[in-house]
Amino acid sequence: MKRDEETVRVWVGLDLLRAQMLRQMLEETGMACLADRDLGMIPAGEFGEIGLWVNKKDESQARTLLQELEDQMQAALDREISEEE
Repeated sequence: MKRDEETVRVWVGLDLLRAQMLRQMLEETGMACLADRDLGMIPAGEFGEIGLWVNKKDESQARTLLQELEDQMQAALDREISEEE
C-alpha cells in the first residue's frame, strides 16, 4: 500500500510504541495500514508526528477500532492510578 488520494490519516501522535501497537491492531483486523515513517526505528534526536493511514473504504472502521483501543488504554491507566492512591 502506498499513500495516495485513496488513503486517509486516521491517527496521529508522538508515541512510537503506541503507533506500532495501533498499526499492528489494524493490520490484524485485515486492514492495510501505512505509517508516515519506519516504525522499526526513529533515528536519535529525530522527533515529530507519526501518522497512520488506511484506505478510505476502511476509515470508519479504523477510527472506531482506534477509539475503542484508546479508551481501553485510558481506562487501564485510570485504574492503575486509582490503585496507587
